[in-house]
Order: sequence, then C-alpha cells, then structure tokens
Amino acid sequence: MEPALADAIRLHNSGNHAGAEPLYRAVLEREPANRGALQMLAMLLVQTGRPTEAVGHFRTILRLEPGGVAGYSNLAAALRLAGQGAEAIACLQRALSLDPANAASWFNLGNGLKQQEKAAGAARSYRRTLALEPGHAGAAVNLTALRDKWDARLDKAERRTVAARHPAADADTRAAAVEALVAVGDAAAAEAMARAALEQDEHHHRANRLLGRLLLERSGAMGVQDGKPFAVDRALVEEAIGALRRAVAARPDDDEADWLHVAAVATLVQVGMASDAVLRDGARAAWLRLRRHPKDTVAASVIGFHVYRRDRLVLASWLSRRFRRRFTVAEVAGEHELGLWTMLRADDAFFRALPPVEAVLERMAPMEWRTAPAPGPTGEPAVFFCCDDVYFRRFAPALLESLAERMPGAAVTVHVVAPSSETERAMVRWQTDGRLKIGFSLDRPDMAGWTDIKRVTYYASARFLRALQWMRRMDRPLMVVDTDAWITGDPQALRADMAGCDVGLMFDGRRRGPSREIPVGFAVYENTPGGDRFLSLLGSYIGHFLAGVEVYWMLDQMAHYAVLDWLNRHEPVRVRRFDFLSFPYCHFVGAK
Repeated sequence: MEPALADAIRLHNSGNHAGAEPLYRAVLEREPANRGALQMLAMLLVQTGRPTEAVGHFRTILRLEPGGVAGYSNLAAALRLAGQGAEAIACLQRALSLDPANAASWFNLGNGLKQQEKAAGAARSYRRTLALEPGHAGAAVNLTALRDKWDARLDKAERRTVAARHPAADADTRAAAVEALVAVGDAAAAEAMARAALEQDEHHHRANRLLGRLLLERSGAMGVQDGKPFAVDRALVEEAIGALRRAVAARPDDDEADWLHVAAVATLVQVGMASDAVLRDGARAAWLRLRRHPKDTVAASVIGFHVYRRDRLVLASWLSRRFRRRFTVAEVAGEHELGLWTMLRADDAFFRALPPVEAVLERMAPMEWRTAPAPGPTGEPAVFFCCDDVYFRRFAPALLESLAERMPGAAVTVHVVAPSSETERAMVRWQTDGRLKIGFSLDRPDMAGWTDIKRVTYYASARFLRALQWMRRMDRPLMVVDTDAWITGDPQALRADMAGCDVGLMFDGRRRGPSREIPVGFAVYENTPGGDRFLSLLGSYIGHFLAGVEVYWMLDQMAHYAVLDWLNRHEPVRVRRFDFLSFPYCHFVGAK
C-alpha cells in the first residue's frame, strides 16, 4: 500500500474525513484503478452524506471486479441511500445469485425492501440473515421493528394465503388473499394468487383488476416520466390491459380498472409501443370515461392520439381546443400532456390569420450580429445552435469540440440569449481558434413577468426564428442542432440525401403523438423557396404562442408537425425524412 493511501486511511479511521478525502482523490488521480482508494473514498462519501457520488466509484470497482459480491452489496447500499431503491434491489439480487449465503447481502436486501414498504419480503430477508448469522444484531432489531409496525397485516396476509390455498377456496377467497399480499408488498405472491383466482373464474372483476395493476407495476409503465429514461415491458402492459378490460366488462363501475386501462394505453403511446388496435380500443374506453369524468386529461389524450394516428390533425386540433375550455390556465400548466395539446392548431383559419414572420421578428428583442463566419463554397451548409447562457456554459464546449473534430473548417453560427461576459469571451476564443469558421449573434429579451416554462420554451423555440435570420443573411443551407448534443459523424454526408429537398427532418416512426413525431434535435433547412417558406411559417406559428399567455414545453416540436401537416395539404415542400432511431450523426443528451 502506498504511503499516501495509508495516511488517508489513518485519517479516515480517526474521523478526519476532510483530511482523508483529498488524499484519496490524489491517489486516484495518479492511479484511477486503485481499488483500495476507490473503495475507501466511496465509503467516505456515503458516510458524509454523498451517496450519489459514491455510486460512481462503486460502479468503477464492479467494472474492475465484475464478480465481486461485496461490490454489488456496497453499490446497492449507496443506491438505496441515493433514493434509487429499485436499482439497489436489483444489485442485491445479483449479489445473492453469485453467493446465496452472503448474510450482508440478505440484510441489505431486507433494508431495501423495508424502505419500499415491501414488508413480507423484508421479513423473509431478515430471517434469512439471522439463519446465516444468528448474532446479526441489525437484522434482529430491524425484524422486531418491522413486526411491530406490520404484524397485523403480515398475519392477515398469511391467514388469507392459507385459506386461498385450500382446494375448496373460491375466486373471492383468492382475490381477498391477493389484496392482503399486496398490502404487505409481496407482489410476486399476489400475482400468482391472482392468476389462480382467474383460473377458476376468468371474468372475476376484482382478480382481473388486481392482476392488471400488478402487471403494470412489474412492467415499468407506472414509473414512466416524460424526459426520463425508462424501460417498459410491452407484453406485460398488453396483458395488463387485457385483464383491466375484462374487469371493466364484468363491472362497468370499477373506476380504478377503467382509469388504469386508459392510462396504460396512454403510456404505451408515449413510449412508442402502442399498436393501432390497442389504441383504438383504448380510445373507445376513453370516450366512455370522459362522459363520467369530463376533465380526465389522460382519457382526452388517448382520444387525441387515436385521431392523430388516423392522420386527422384538424379534428384532433378541434377536439383539443374544445376540451381545453374545461380548464383554467393554472390547471393546464399543471398537466404536461394537456399543455402539449393546447399548442396544436391545424385549422385553415388559424394558419391564414398568422402574421408574416417579419412582424414576429419585429416584436422580438433586436438581434445583435457580432461576427459572421467566413464565406464558404456555394451550397455548403452552416451549422447553427442557440441557447441561453447557462446552457452554453454547460453544453456548448463539448458540441463545438465535436464539430471541430468531425467537421473541421465548417461554418458554425451560434446565437446566445443574454450571454454573460464569460460566454462572449469564450466565443472570441473560438473565433480565433481557427478550427471552425464561427459566427456569433445574441439578443437580450425582456423576460420580466414570464413564467419559468415560458422562458425555457422561448430558448427552445425562438431559435428557429434566429435560424431563419441567419439562413437569409448567409444565403446558405442551415443545419440546426441541439446545444446538448454532440456530433458523432460528419453531417456533410447528408448533402447527397438532401438533393432536391427543401427540409430534412428526423421522424420517430413509433407515432408517439404530434409533439413527439418530429424530434428537432437536428434538422436541415435549405436556402430554397420551399425551405424559406417552411421556416417562415414555422416562425409565425411559434411567434403566435410566444406572444400569448399560454406557452408550453415542446412547442418547437409541435410546431414542426403542425406546419408540415398544413403545408402538405396546401403548399407542399420537399421533405427528406431521416429515421430518428437510427440517425448516425448526433448523440442527443436530453429525451426527445
């Protein structure tokens, strides 16, 4: 052991965390794979209330020692403290698959299950810990505390399970056991019991509803959040939908089963897994639900998704406006999906009344042109990105470096909203760097009184108006890319694909909704009459909403879809469609 690490451990053991931490970090700076330093620093971080940072170090240890049982157990403990309980439990189950007799892993699993109020599993884990290590004080104390809190419910679950296993038990008895098992967090046993009840009576409404909810929870569908990573088991969700439909068929007034069915369909659409048949049946259920619950936004969204899938965007727009009238502005702001539909307009009257884009630009803060990129070959596209100052400092350096690596000598135009002096100096450095031909512009809009959502939507959406200004000024095609992306291939290779086209857009073929079908993390606008017409109408559409009270996140993507739909019906432009799921030229950080 090197002296610096030994010194750090002595300080650590004496309680001098502040003295030990920099020594551990110094060792790792010299030797990033030093397992001892990684282990001790991770433990110190947990002890000082920084489990999220510790997780990264424990993961590194596992990469160095993939089969280490203690590594999985330690990682799980940090994950649990960091609030990532489900992942912690998965780590512990992996550890126990490697060593089923590891008492520490069983104890940590009990703690994780207890934290999630899965009392039955926690009790089993603590009992297993004590069987392996009878003197384990922590397991004994936690098991006693668990029994004090959960004893009546655990006993009830045990009694009802015994009754349900009797050969003469009927479906009602087994459904009651399912409810008792759910109450103590024993999902696996509850699911098995629900299936047993349905073997006796496949139309039993309570067993079907319980099975549907259990399957949804196991599928991952109930944990989906917009913009967050997700993993959803489509087959389980579809099985759940089948069970929930049977529950509603048997008992039409089962409101929980009805809502779960409609919500499951909405989730499948949003994650790109809903078949047309599932959506059609879900829309029928949603219409019935709206009669009983006129302000059910999930049901309204399912109907909107169904109409959109049938390519009847004008009807979807009309329905969304009609439904919107039932809500206050504050209520809309609190419902993300409702806000998305509020920004959909597809009717001719709306488009005919839009002001010309020049009028929209006049209302915006003046655009300050600082520098333009050096002229390039005729027809060579420039890259454009736009953001606020915080986003620039956080993401722009990586994007610019990737552009310099993949597209050396390319023209890159950057627009920053209200840049700091630090950002302006950074742009000067890039202009003199020489690897890229840099153009720079800025604006300083008065955002006093704006809501947070309007402010961030402005950054995301107004960029297309600034892109139009840059395209007209340079008279060359423009590739617009998200600031939080980086370039993984040379997009110049797209030039052949763009031959004869006005606009190049990524399309998500999973038909996830009008605000998700055209992810605008990357787009190409040609300096053709059609390209200018598309960007101009897009700017007018965006300007309409930015000028109003109600404006919501993903306006930029909704605007692209609505404008393209209207132009296709009236003044078609030539569009090159790129497959979003296999687009090879960019890596996108944020969810699209």
